[in-house]
Amino acid sequence: MSLPPLPKNEGFTLTESVFQALRQAILSLEIKPREYLIIGDVAKAYGISRTPVREALIMLEREGWVENDGRRGARVTAPSARAILDLVETQAVLEAYIARRATEIFSDADIQHAEAILNEAEEAMQAGDHKYSRHLGTEFHAFLAKKVGNQHMRTTIEQLEDHVDRIRPLLWNQGKAPIEKSTLQHRQILSAIKERNAAKAEKLMFHHLVWFEEELAATLQNVLG
Repeated sequence: MSLPPLPKNEGFTLTESVFQALRQAILSLEIKPREYLIIGDVAKAYGISRTPVREALIMLEREGWVENDGRRGARVTAPSARAILDLVETQAVLEAYIARRATEIFSDADIQHAEAILNEAEEAMQAGDHKYSRHLGTEFHAFLAKKVGNQHMRTTIEQLEDHVDRIRPLLWNQGKAPIEKSTLQHRQILSAIKERNAAKAEKLMFHHLVWFEEELAATLQNVLG
């Protein structure tokens, strides 16, 4: 197993650096599901003591990235289809609330910024740059969550997103149709926010995430079981 380098961030403790490096490697599939992370091996690879590695693995276990397998060490979790869909359902509830709140607190400048994101996403789609269009779609969601201002909710959504990101490419690799539909739904959500129609914005965002869940489920059943 090849481990990524520790991030160069002076604000991180050594434990946090190990946590971030291992988490990113799991997310990017450099460390694959069901692989083992042995404390001694990780410590040796990074040239550090076992303590920060042990603490980092506890943090990873707390967030569901690994599971303790007794004496063998920490095993990277392999998400089931049901587990991933449960995460998406939770995200749908939270983001539907965010869309509702956005209609109540967004300034005209906030709406213009969100619209600029979607304009750029649509331009990228038309230019055939689907990857960048998807990135901007994610940025649209992140902007709504950030402006609503609930730090705990944003952190929870980010954690949910990270887990879903492990299998998100399974859907996006099905071609441009899902990306186009997602882009259209983002535009409809923003229109409801501009109209200050809280109920409509909430309903559209919830439908958007449930649609994503249904599309994902059809793919996951054949891949994860």
